[in-house]
Amino acid sequence: MLPLAVVVSGAVLLALEITASRVVAPVLGNSIYVWGALIGVFLAALAVGYAVGGRVADRFPTPGVFAALAVLAGLAIAPIPLFAPALLEAVQRAGLGPRAGPLAATAALFFPPAVALGMISPFAVRLGARTMATLGNVAGSLYALSTLGSIGGTLLAAFLLLDWMSARTIVVGLGLVMLALGALLLVPVRRLAAAAAIGLTALVGAGALLAGSPDAPGLVFARDTVYHRITVNDEAGVRYLRLDAYWQSGMDLRDPRRTVFPYADYLHLPLLFQPDARRVLFVGLGGGTAPRRYHEDYPQLTVDVVELDPAVIEAATRFFGVPRDGRMRLVAADGRLFVAAGGPPYDIIILDAFLIDTIPFHLATREFFADVRSRLAPGGVLASNIIGALEGPRSGFFRAVYKTLGTVFPSVYVFPTDWSRYDSAESLRNIIVVATQDPPRPRAAVLRAAGEARRRTGVTIDRFLEAAGDLYAIPVRTDDVPVLTDDYAPVDRLLLAR
Repeated sequence: MLPLAVVVSGAVLLALEITASRVVAPVLGNSIYVWGALIGVFLAALAVGYAVGGRVADRFPTPGVFAALAVLAGLAIAPIPLFAPALLEAVQRAGLGPRAGPLAATAALFFPPAVALGMISPFAVRLGARTMATLGNVAGSLYALSTLGSIGGTLLAAFLLLDWMSARTIVVGLGLVMLALGALLLVPVRRLAAAAAIGLTALVGAGALLAGSPDAPGLVFARDTVYHRITVNDEAGVRYLRLDAYWQSGMDLRDPRRTVFPYADYLHLPLLFQPDARRVLFVGLGGGTAPRRYHEDYPQLTVDVVELDPAVIEAATRFFGVPRDGRMRLVAADGRLFVAAGGPPYDIIILDAFLIDTIPFHLATREFFADVRSRLAPGGVLASNIIGALEGPRSGFFRAVYKTLGTVFPSVYVFPTDWSRYDSAESLRNIIVVATQDPPRPRAAVLRAAGEARRRTGVTIDRFLEAAGDLYAIPVRTDDVPVLTDDYAPVDRLLLAR
């Protein structure tokens, strides 16, 4: 039974660590700090578990206590989904920041069960070692089996379980596995009544935990994927898409053409610089607000959209009216790989894959922007949606991207959303950055081009001319930010207020 116990506990430990990211992400996001907190907390818990497990094993070296450790781990794991939402919301309200917040939350939720799981391997070594002459062999064999179990748990959770079931179900299931292991370990020592009681308690408790999760008001769709927790909610006549903790898209159910989030209107600005466009690529789909309007409003255009998560494509087509036809192609792939794969050139490429504090850094580097330029037709344009500030402590990422684009494209234009209405340079907002292959144009020429583009392309966005008028003419400071490269792109640090 000892090899079985260490394999199962090792698998449960790493499956729990992988799934923990999906438990935390809907409230605290999925940044590098979240992953750093998870890895650090689990390693710290293992260190404590190894030390405490060894001492307990020396003092109480009995199979019954060993079985109790498995039961303890199961009891610590299974209820996590019950109290995780309230705890995570409390941590968020406490305003601990992007580093301390995830660390505190993951420690409170996952440190105790990981300690219990860590105690199992040293206890198994103590029970399995008959003499000092065989201690090294026993320890090496059992820890090797535990590591193999961890590998299996990692691959099972990442490659299969998160595609098949919710994070809540997985966590409760992992708790049940440990309770079942504890009950099984009691059978050889003839504690059948205790084993049966544990099994019955596990089944009743699991049923209560899985049944006790009423849907949030207005919830239309929810799915955990290997990339996000996706939710679609209807609130006050508007349908919203969220990815983890981030609002992504909105659609007015009474008037689907009305723009809910203003930045989507600014994504039509590339037509100002390339009014004769015929092929457009969007990197990032979300609810598909801008791609859908491009498809509806510009019959001369063919629109390709590349989106990393296939479930996001499903949500956009099912709940947000995004079509799939000869003029609208939706591809599930990594945006950078899609761009690098080559193919016919695009007149416009629009990058809309950045969230407020979760940035796929490989889509913000000089090397990626060089790949993008190589996929643009002569006179082609790149536009990117960035969430940040123009100046001040929250402007680092925007200014680094601006500087990086300037190493690849001759002209870079900045259009802060609602700049003419709210002109605080330190305010957090969507900023649309447009990079072109032509020499820079003065502001007056840009405004004239906007009127001409509206006439030639049939732009129906009411705020198109207003958006063009939000051109930011103040020089952007870049001396204190790096050029982002594949080798060095500290996007998480740049996103933090200094």
